[in-house]
Amino acid sequence: MTQTDENHVESALFPDGTEFEDLGKQLLLEEYKLFVETSETVVARRQVANTFFLSANSALLAALGVLSQTTLAPVVARLAFLGIGVAGILLCIEWRVLIQSYRQLNAGKFRIIHLLERHLPASLFRAEWIALGEGKDAKKYKPVTNVERIIPLLLILLFVVLVAARLGLP
Repeated sequence: MTQTDENHVESALFPDGTEFEDLGKQLLLEEYKLFVETSETVVARRQVANTFFLSANSALLAALGVLSQTTLAPVVARLAFLGIGVAGILLCIEWRVLIQSYRQLNAGKFRIIHLLERHLPASLFRAEWIALGEGKDAKKYKPVTNVERIIPLLLILLFVVLVAARLGLP
């Protein structure tokens, strides 16, 4: 985030400035706690979404397995195989888009948390981020999103290979 962007966000966060009396500091701490909770809620929603997409893709792969053993007419079986394969690929594409959206939402939330921490006695999340190399050093921290985004790609590849093999494509 550029300094201009950060200033813009900070002016939106503190439209009346950043001078706080005792009551203001207490309110800021309560708002901070609430905002940290919302970041935890985003993580929980992200995990539920990942579980949904993994389950849906597993069901589609199971359907392909059952369909490969069916006695349906070859044309019907091929069309069904193609339809299920395309549905799986589209589901994986949507999954990747959602993962990126959650990544952006979390990044935004942590920018706000870091700005709020400037006005608190300790900047715990900011210090943790620095200790983890700010996500730039894979030895210290590898963002979960980087790993998460690989799974839909692998599933897309699996759907493509299965459909191509069933349809007899090279």
